[in-house]
Amino acid sequence: MDTLRSSVRLPCDILVELGELTGYAWNSWELAPTICDAIRGYMRPPASNKHDETAAVANASTEAGHQWKQLFLPEGTRLRAAFGGEPYFAVVKGAEIRCGDRTVTPSGFANLQGSGNRNAWKAVWLRFPGNEQWVLADVCRSKQKIAIARLFGAADDENAASREKAAASPANAGPARDSRDKGGTHSKLGKRHKRHAAARGRSD
Repeated sequence: MDTLRSSVRLPCDILVELGELTGYAWNSWELAPTICDAIRGYMRPPASNKHDETAAVANASTEAGHQWKQLFLPEGTRLRAAFGGEPYFAVVKGAEIRCGDRTVTPSGFANLQGSGNRNAWKAVWLRFPGNEQWVLADVCRSKQKIAIARLFGAADDENAASREKAAASPANAGPARDSRDKGGTHSKLGKRHKRHAAARGRSD
């Protein structure tokens, strides 16, 4: 390898630290390969990980979508409605529903044609990303309600079980009654009753 003889000024503390790191003396020629590798690394930094960048973009895209009341439509969801036997379509882009150049709501999409009084839940069909099946929006809403009910129902069952377990713990139990005390109390009451009855008999 050809070399050029020239002086390069470096701070002494850097040379000393480099020597301690590599195990060579700060003024040793054996530091030259390490210094050359560092310079090459600076001139040719490693390429960014395209896979990680693609994954980050994919994750961001899966979080985008349109919230239609309790039903979430992820980006890429297609909407279909029909009027007079002719279907028309829209797609979720970002947080918007786009029908051609227009941004519409589900109700506005359902009533783009006709008298304008159609229920979007009953008129719009949905096809979610990665699924080839069209499903009526009202069916999707019903499924979502069931899923939410199950989610909160499971939480309520866990809370109820925790309360029952806490109530049944010895720390929450009241003091035990002594059956002998109970029996003694009944015995005393019985004797008093007999004495009062005898007194009434003598007075009669």
